[in-house]
Amino acid sequence: MLLTLEPPLKMETGSRSSSRESQRRNKEDFAAKENKGAKAESTRNKFIQKHQDSQRERVRDRKKETRSTLTVDNKVTTSTVVDVDDVVGSDAETEVMALLDSERNEDGVQAVGLGVCEWLLIILSFLLLLLTLPLSIWFCMKIVREYERAVIFRLGRLLPGRARGPDLRLKTTEIPFHEIVTKDMFTLEINAICYYRMENARLLFTSIFNLSNALELLVQATIKRLLAHRSFSEILLERKSIAQEVKVALDAVTCRWGIKVERTEIKDVRLPAELQQSIAVEAEAQRQAKVKVIAAESEKVASESLKIAAEILSGSPAATQLRYLHTLQSLSAEKRSTIILPLPFDLLSMISTNRAPASSSSTSTTQPEEMLQESIKKDSPML
Repeated sequence: MLLTLEPPLKMETGSRSSSRESQRRNKEDFAAKENKGAKAESTRNKFIQKHQDSQRERVRDRKKETRSTLTVDNKVTTSTVVDVDDVVGSDAETEVMALLDSERNEDGVQAVGLGVCEWLLIILSFLLLLLTLPLSIWFCMKIVREYERAVIFRLGRLLPGRARGPDLRLKTTEIPFHEIVTKDMFTLEINAICYYRMENARLLFTSIFNLSNALELLVQATIKRLLAHRSFSEILLERKSIAQEVKVALDAVTCRWGIKVERTEIKDVRLPAELQQSIAVEAEAQRQAKVKVIAAESEKVASESLKIAAEILSGSPAATQLRYLHTLQSLSAEKRSTIILPLPFDLLSMISTNRAPASSSSTSTTQPEEMLQESIKKDSPML
């Protein structure tokens, strides 16, 4: 009897020791997990407390700078000066807080210990897999590419320590045209494009259902909110800074969804027909004004050059005559026509001087003849 009873006793003692060791290991693992979770929670609480204290100190120390100006109507207007660096810093702090919240949500999604029924179901599924081995391989295997990740659920619980996401490549979402109102009350239609990638697959699949639709609506709302504080000219000239502001604002929200916005760009800006017509008229008026100014300046320069040339030619009559002949030659070469030319000024002056002595001599010859006729009339008795 002793020989027959020894093996069962040894087996019972071995099974008891193995069960005790497994229970002890489970307790140690559970305690380690609790300690790790407690440490992570304490670090989060410390960071949150530190962030709140720094924010209170900043609000207490920083005073709003106001400026007052006196208008024409003797009214005092005050304006508040806002520091852009503080706004960007607040967005970055909001993003950090959102990342902490996402980590907390991820810890909540992690799986806990399985129960007895769950283990039985797992064992039965493995037995079924072995019984239908040739056919079950084709339905149970899933190939995951190098640039992809897989999120594995078992009995409705997320398996920890597995791959962390579907596709790591950069994705794009095109935002369709939507209307916005600018600071100077212009109504515009703007479309944009958003580049993003997945960072946390657990949050991506457990926190949001339709990512593309949610991201599209978020980008539209963010663009409307930011561009409402900018004028039409700023939107056309400062697209790069606007895209950076939109990216920072989106990161503060999308980090809770498990995605990272890499870049946003304003693709196109459309104007209404009435606004296009008014802008075209204004641009045409500006172009005409510039043309008139340029023409006036060119006429001024030409008149100054002509004045200088006239002063130079007035000193040499020969040069004036050569210029006159050169002009005649150019006119005759261009078109064949009859040209009536006035006499030169020198020739006219010479003719006028020659006519003056001839007229004086004629008057002198006519006077003796008249005196002779009068004397004849007086002497003749017949007359």
